[in-house]
Amino acid sequence: MILRRFLGELNPRMSLAGILIGVMLALSATHVRAEVQPPDELVRKLAAEMTQAVRNDPELQNPGSVKISDFVQKNILPRFDFERITQIAMGRNWAKASPPEQKQIIAEFGKLLTRTYSNAIATLKDLDVDVKSTRVTTANVDVTVKTQMIGRPQPVAIDYGLINGPNGWKVYDVTVEGISLVAAYRDEFNGLVSASGVQGVIDALKKKNGG
Repeated sequence: MILRRFLGELNPRMSLAGILIGVMLALSATHVRAEVQPPDELVRKLAAEMTQAVRNDPELQNPGSVKISDFVQKNILPRFDFERITQIAMGRNWAKASPPEQKQIIAEFGKLLTRTYSNAIATLKDLDVDVKSTRVTTANVDVTVKTQMIGRPQPVAIDYGLINGPNGWKVYDVTVEGISLVAAYRDEFNGLVSASGVQGVIDALKKKNGG
């Protein structure tokens, strides 16, 4: 049920569209090195530019548009550290998966997010990002960018855990109104592994992807 909240039947205040928007705006300029511009400044600079781009392009406002899928593939998915997300979400169960199984889980995550984000991106034109603060865990390596999504009846607090590596800043966790996405995955995956083993996680993700 927890995983479904985040990836399927989401509470309106925790819309994955909001997660998508914040991640896209926060990370679309990962080609700019962190030492040149810190993450919170990148968010402030890019928010207006990226939102305006979607507002000005009718194709990006149509959930069925092929252009949306291409946009997500090029601009959203590369901003996630799927391997790190999967390892953290699987927790102790990650070691139980064989290398081929690990690759399958990571791949299915990518498919799931591509489909979900493609459906959500059409709402981007109605929302904006307000960057509140940045908490540094490790200087220039691990930070949390705190934001609010505005444009709905009530603002939604969304925090992004970002890690800085050779390819720039990437997301490894998203916390919506105090609830960690990775923690939600961990609860779901623990139950699936207990009931059906690692294959149970793979089968559940494939089912969500229509496989």
